[in-house]
Amino acid sequence: MKVHYTGRHVELTEPLKAFTKDRLDKMASFLEDIIDVHVILGVEKHRHEAEITLKTRANAFVASATTDDMYASITQAADKLEAQARKHQDKRNTRPHESAKVAAAEE
Repeated sequence: MKVHYTGRHVELTEPLKAFTKDRLDKMASFLEDIIDVHVILGVEKHRHEAEITLKTRANAFVASATTDDMYASITQAADKLEAQARKHQDKRNTRPHESAKVAAAEE
């Protein structure tokens, strides 16, 4: 998984990158085919914004959050991504399989 960082009016420190990487590593359990991740961190006045774009072979997930603390923004955006990934995984697991439809049609 490649992670690209962009800082808008903020210096990207190693602790910020490490914290974000740790949060994103948890996503690998839900989505096994993660290709690319783009993390955009920005500060405007007192607002700390985090936007995370995660691309897989089939889908792209985007989440953003704005708080007064950069770490809280990263956590909220990662939680939103995790919720999207879980919802996508649940849809994939609960859809009826094509072979079940064919078997039902034959009967």
